[in-house]
Amino acid sequence: MLKKIAPKKILPRLLLIFLLPLILTQCLLIFFFYDRHWDKIITRFVNIASNQVGLLMSDYNLNGLISAQKNAVKLNLKFLTFKEIPTSKKIKSYFEVKIEKKIRNRLGDNYSVVFEDNEVIIVKKNNNILLIKFPKKYLLSETPTILFLWMISSSLLLSLIAFLFLRIQIRAIQRLANSARDFGEGKKIKRFKPEGALEIRQAGSAFIQMKRKINKYFLQRTSFLAGISHDLGTILTRIKLRLELISEDSDIKFIKKDIKTMEMFLKEYLDFSEKVQVSRLSKVNIYNLILEVVNSSKSLKKKVTVFCKKDLLFMTDQNCLYRVIFNLCENASNHSEKIFIKVSNKNRLMQISIEDNGPGIPDKFKKKVFKPFFRIDNSRNLNKAGSGLGLSIANELVKKLKGKIIVRDSTKLKGSIFTIQL
Repeated sequence: MLKKIAPKKILPRLLLIFLLPLILTQCLLIFFFYDRHWDKIITRFVNIASNQVGLLMSDYNLNGLISAQKNAVKLNLKFLTFKEIPTSKKIKSYFEVKIEKKIRNRLGDNYSVVFEDNEVIIVKKNNNILLIKFPKKYLLSETPTILFLWMISSSLLLSLIAFLFLRIQIRAIQRLANSARDFGEGKKIKRFKPEGALEIRQAGSAFIQMKRKINKYFLQRTSFLAGISHDLGTILTRIKLRLELISEDSDIKFIKKDIKTMEMFLKEYLDFSEKVQVSRLSKVNIYNLILEVVNSSKSLKKKVTVFCKKDLLFMTDQNCLYRVIFNLCENASNHSEKIFIKVSNKNRLMQISIEDNGPGIPDKFKKKVFKPFFRIDNSRNLNKAGSGLGLSIANELVKKLKGKIIVRDSTKLKGSIFTIQL
């Protein structure tokens, strides 16, 4: 239950940890201390006021109105007679109700209290209506209210200062998280400097060291694969030159075919080892991009049918999307004779479906086909003349474009459908 109610982000949680005890303490302080304090002060003021009212009423009953008025002036009060009982439309506060109740308990139910802006009037219903006016400060002290407001305002000010300092610390954590996410997505981190508290700076320094080690590892891996490819490429070139000097026969044809396969393997290894960066996004004509892919290969040109609007534009990276579509089309071409490419764009979601009439992919292998070097030997060899990296490269590129590839069975061509969603 607490997990559902509690905020998810760290800044609201820290503020809750800071503010909850502060608010709880102030509420308990107001309830236990100020309530008793005000009750004690009100009781004391009411007792004094009741004694003064009793004194003036006794003087009025013995010596008359003039004598009572003279004594009232000495007490800084007003003693008056009135024909009508004064009324006030103002709603009485909690303490005003309490004062009236205590005065009636002391003087009797024939007394009532009227609260005005600057005065408190005690009324006695007798043959004549008698009014005794007190200055409001005689019965209601403003000091606790001022102290209460000062406490609340100072707490709010300190809470604001705490919020600003906490936000600075949270900003450092957010920058660290954003930099880690960008690095994980293969993006270039522009500027990251450890800041904030000591622990946050230590985490930032550890992240920078980790990034350097990973970049060094990638550089070593890329250099290693590039060196292998270069050395093997040199040997393959020598073999091809020597084969050209030998007379054509069936054995030489098979050797040349194997050499082409090795060259394709090397190219795919290099493509896989390269750290692909998504460049600045631009509006791309999807129809023209698909035509470039189709026209790049004679076999694709014969097999592919395109269903796409000629004026369809989409904001993406042209080179990355080209490689994705090309890899998926090459994979479909290796195992089918007919390929449909359908494009739709609804609710800012673009879908490029590549459907073929090949043997299809069993359900148990659909989640594994994007793993590097994965091949289906029994049912469908996805890279008959390849290394098993084409779909893996396509999947990684789509992730960098913040999209995904979905594989399902084709009901129309009875093969497979690879759907790119961006």
